[in-house]
Amino acid sequence: MQGNFTPADWAIVAAYLVAVCAIGSFFYRRRSTTAEYFLGGRGMRVIPVAISLVAADMSASTVMGTPAWSYGHNLQLLLGTTTYLLAAPIVMFVFLPFYSRFKFYTGYQYLERRFDVKVRLVGSALFLLARGAHMAIVIYAPSMVLSLLTGLPLTGCVLVIGVLTTLYTTLGGMKAVIWTDVMQFSILLTGVIAVFWASTSRVPGGLATVYHLAWDAGKFHMFNFSLDPHELTSVWAMILGTGTLTLSTLGTDQACLQRYFTTRSLREGRKSVLLDGLINVPVVCLLHLLGFALFAYYRFHPAHLAGLPMTDEILPFFVIHELRGILAGLVIASIFAASMAVVSAGINSLATVTTVDFYQRLLHQDQPNESSVLVGRLATACWGTAATAAALFAHHLGPIVNAFNKVNGFLAGPILGIFLLGMLTFRAKSNATIAGGVAGLVMVSLVAWKLSISFFYYALIGVVVTWVVGYLLSLGGPAREPAELKDLVYRF
Repeated sequence: MQGNFTPADWAIVAAYLVAVCAIGSFFYRRRSTTAEYFLGGRGMRVIPVAISLVAADMSASTVMGTPAWSYGHNLQLLLGTTTYLLAAPIVMFVFLPFYSRFKFYTGYQYLERRFDVKVRLVGSALFLLARGAHMAIVIYAPSMVLSLLTGLPLTGCVLVIGVLTTLYTTLGGMKAVIWTDVMQFSILLTGVIAVFWASTSRVPGGLATVYHLAWDAGKFHMFNFSLDPHELTSVWAMILGTGTLTLSTLGTDQACLQRYFTTRSLREGRKSVLLDGLINVPVVCLLHLLGFALFAYYRFHPAHLAGLPMTDEILPFFVIHELRGILAGLVIASIFAASMAVVSAGINSLATVTTVDFYQRLLHQDQPNESSVLVGRLATACWGTAATAAALFAHHLGPIVNAFNKVNGFLAGPILGIFLLGMLTFRAKSNATIAGGVAGLVMVSLVAWKLSISFFYYALIGVVVTWVVGYLLSLGGPAREPAELKDLVYRF
């Protein structure tokens, strides 16, 4: 599928890569404190934090996979994105007050306050597994594009993305991550709008024709009320299943929590969560509409599809073969920007959890010390290296738009269940909560092994089993005094 990518196009991509590394490295401080390196000094403003939240969750898997999905299917997947607006108020008024009250570095510090260190380490370990897998996927997606463009081996392309992102994240810490996210999201949005305009303008009749062709093909179909659990994108799978995934991500995933913690107050943290949803939903809608535009374009030019390896590659295929000049370079740069933003956010949060929840907690009793930033930088480099190596195997996960959901579905439910046991019940105890998490993970694994139901239900099953088993096992023996749990359990 290698196209006519000119030296000018490569110059744009190269300029982007140099600029993002330069901006990220600008925030390098040799003697940074732990608060500066991991949380940007807790002085970040709402808008850049909100944009960073969007960028942290919108990788090339989303940018390429979402148009590819709507190109080949319909809008049923979009219903899952709207759950951001349903989950946001729960995060704002249930989760954030607990986190902001104690000025945590990681959300898993709450679990030790509520339970004990065992639960904290279990929660941290589950996060490391889930986010580490995510990093491999989001490095793989743009590397696949670069390989298709140049004919270079996939291994070399993975190394370019992984090494550059790890470099500036290691040097600059959280400020570098947030401000490069702002730059990268701006490039991403510009690229998406550019390719939407380019594809729509080449369809006779423009946007009106795109609409009619998509409507006639049934692509605006969003609501599938089938009760069959095997239906991948039914309303129930999207609202209940994806809603659980979204709540787990926004409420318990350190990559998101760490951004809330960079704001100056609970009020600003809440604003950043709300603004995240208000930005995320329209952008994903635009990506779905881009899929419709590409569908209409190739209805008029079916011969141009010759050589398309798979539907997942429809966006870079269009850019390579149909666009020329600055526009092509801009769009490819936007795909890089999407994934590098997610990778930098991911490895920064992985390094924070490794440093704070394991190194500091087990060796220094949670007391920041001079070596913490050095350990954080080493952990960032190590996680970046590990994710880069794992990216070579990400192609085994199927369509890239759903690849992370498959992995996250196993772990998101138990993690969320553990947090909800702590936040919503006075009764839950440490060992019972851990047993509940194990039961949830085992049940999801059995369901995935024995039943071919929609994987969007995995997180829902995990959280219900974790909560029920954890609560029932906690009924034995005396309950803790409410006074001991002051400010640690939600009062309705």
